[in-house]
Amino acid sequence: MRKFERHPIFSFLIFIVLYPTIAVKLSTYSTYTDNELLRLLSRNNIEAFDNLYTRHWAEMYKSAFFILKEQDACKDIVQDIFVWLWEHRQVLEIHTLKSYLKAAVKFKVANYIRSQKIRKSFFEELADYSPSAMVTNSEEMAEINELKAIIHLAIIELPDKCREIFRLSREEHLSNREIADRLGISVKTVENQMTIALSRIRRTLEPYMAIAPVLTVICFHQYLDKF
Repeated sequence: MRKFERHPIFSFLIFIVLYPTIAVKLSTYSTYTDNELLRLLSRNNIEAFDNLYTRHWAEMYKSAFFILKEQDACKDIVQDIFVWLWEHRQVLEIHTLKSYLKAAVKFKVANYIRSQKIRKSFFEELADYSPSAMVTNSEEMAEINELKAIIHLAIIELPDKCREIFRLSREEHLSNREIADRLGISVKTVENQMTIALSRIRRTLEPYMAIAPVLTVICFHQYLDKF
């Protein structure tokens, strides 16, 4: 994990303490809507940028930390998003900034999880999560239900022997040795079939990573990898 370092853009925040007139200006901009600030941002207005940062960073950090529980990683995620926002300020086409930033955090968190930079205990802790407890609206609940249905269909479509082995592992919670003994096959065969099953289900879920990345990752490990 790289040490969190403030991007030069954020140095402006330090000036608030040193220059009261700037603080007053920041306060004035705080009455502006996100869209008004984005328009100012497109004209290189750094005060507008800092107002957007001050307005949204805490919620973005909280959202990332709720999943990762890693302070430096979450700070990096929030910083990367705002750095990208600044660097693309003149070509942005954002209609609802809050939703856009929320989605950006989800993508960053999902990418961080997939990068395998996470601590070893992450998926053990993730097994204790209930995906339904993480939703904030009916739309996300619908996404979870859809993902469950997709996982179920993917399991049904597995080859017969592969599906049987998978269900003995996930539904009856048998070890690879216990499955091998019950079916009269080698442990290596069980391991190979489980690899095939998980690989096929992952491929089935890949398109949904672009739609609901965090929920997809969590559902996968909640329903497939926790046992």
